[in-house]
Parts: sequence; structure tokens; C-alpha cells
Amino acid sequence: MRFSAFLSVAPAAILFGTFFAVPLVVLIATSFTSWSGRSLEIVGFENYQRMITDPVFAKALGNTLFYLAIGVFVQVPLGVGVGIVLALKLRGWKTFRTLLFIPFVISGAAYALIFSMFYNPRSGLLNSILASIRISGRDWLFDSETARWAVAGTFAFILGFVMIVIMAEIASIPRELYEAARVDGASELQQQFLITLPLLRNAIGTCVLIRVLADIGMFDLVFILTAGGPDDATVSLALYAYRAYLQGDWGYANAVGTVIIGVGAILIILVRRLFRIGDR
Repeated sequence: MRFSAFLSVAPAAILFGTFFAVPLVVLIATSFTSWSGRSLEIVGFENYQRMITDPVFAKALGNTLFYLAIGVFVQVPLGVGVGIVLALKLRGWKTFRTLLFIPFVISGAAYALIFSMFYNPRSGLLNSILASIRISGRDWLFDSETARWAVAGTFAFILGFVMIVIMAEIASIPRELYEAARVDGASELQQQFLITLPLLRNAIGTCVLIRVLADIGMFDLVFILTAGGPDDATVSLALYAYRAYLQGDWGYANAVGTVIIGVGAILIILVRRLFRIGDR
């Protein structure tokens, strides 16, 4: 029995060790070194001290938290609201569900290319719309005042994933609860606030958790749209680490990666405790 149990667990354990545990240990260990791929020298906390004093790192951390906040406080609530409305199965709900889900299945790179044309200062759709109502346009992606908001605008309204999760969770709520509430005189709005929302706690928490995991390592959208510019106004932690890697400063890049994992772990713990994910 023990040998059979070992055999059944071994493949998963090997995969976990190969693709998660070992790389994580290497990442953390090399973050205390000056490593260029050819030479390796232990430098202690020098990489972290350098990080703290680098103003670009502060910008990258602030931008990453900004993107994360947009995902958590804009994208998730909008997705929850749309999911609740579509779950009522009003006329045309299937069409709207399909239209809202399509952007989610488009790759981040393709989405970034689409929005780079949308934000184009000369021929972009956004400036054309503004010009039609006599409002002067801007170079949205390369103006330091608007660049970060323009990047956030490319993903803030991709509601498909949250919408589908919420609709699936609502479908599992017993209909008897709503019937009893209607008998007691509860309006449709009261039913949504007093029955649906409380029972969506786990689903909403899961959506927030996934949003945190996605946004803490945001790279492709920023890289394609602005490459972190202008003047590092949009640079994220992942892009900041990538720059260090390209410069051959692998130890420093891994120190930034360790910070990303640390910040992500803290946020995940906070989200799990806040939403009591897994509790009935």
C-alpha cells in the first residue's frame, strides 16, 4: 500500500519539485549574489539595498500596485455586477455574455496591439472621437500624465472571466431561497443584496485572488504598449526585472523576482483571510 501510494504521488512531486520548488530556491539563493551567467559572487543584501535606493524600483512597485488596484477595484466589481445582471436571463443575455467573453480569450499581445492603434495620437479611434466633439486629443501612451491610466484602460473592462465565474456560482444557489424571499415580500434588488451577494463571497474572493496573481506579474501589456515609458511612468516590477536581466545583472533581477513573490504571497494571504475563501 505504501509503495502504491508513493508511486501515485511521485509524478506530481517530481513535477512540483522540477518546475516550482527548485526554481524558487535558486531564485531566492541567487538574489543574494552578483550573477551574470558567467560569474557568481555572494554579495549578501547588496541587491536589496540597491533596490530600496533606486527611484525606478519605487515607480515600478507603485505602478504594479496601481494596476493591481484597477483589476481588484474596477474589473472585479464590474464583472460581478454584469454577471449578476446576466444571471437574471433577461432578453438577449446570451448575446451579451458572448460579446463580453470574447475579449478574455484574446491574447494579451494581440490586445495590446489593438489598443496601441486605438490610442495612436494621429490616426487612433480615441482621438478621432474626441475631435468629432471638438476636444483636443493627446498622445495617451507617451504622456506621463495619462500613460498609466491608458495602460490600465486596456484591461480594466475585460470582464469575461469574472462574469462567467459569477454566473456559474449563481446557478448553484438553491432557487428555494429566492422563492422564500419573494413570499416574504423581498424585492428583486433586496434578493440580490441579501441573498446573492453574501453567497458569492467565495467566488468573488477567488476572482480577486486570480486578479492579484495576474497583475502582480504584469508584463506583456506594458512591454508592448509603452516598454515602461515615458520616463518609467508605466514600468511594472516584472518589466523592471526584465531590464536587469537584459543588462546581465541576473542576481539583481532575481532579487526583484523574489520581491514580486513576497508581495504576491502577502496579498494572497490577506485576500484569503478577508474573503474566508474555502469556508462555508
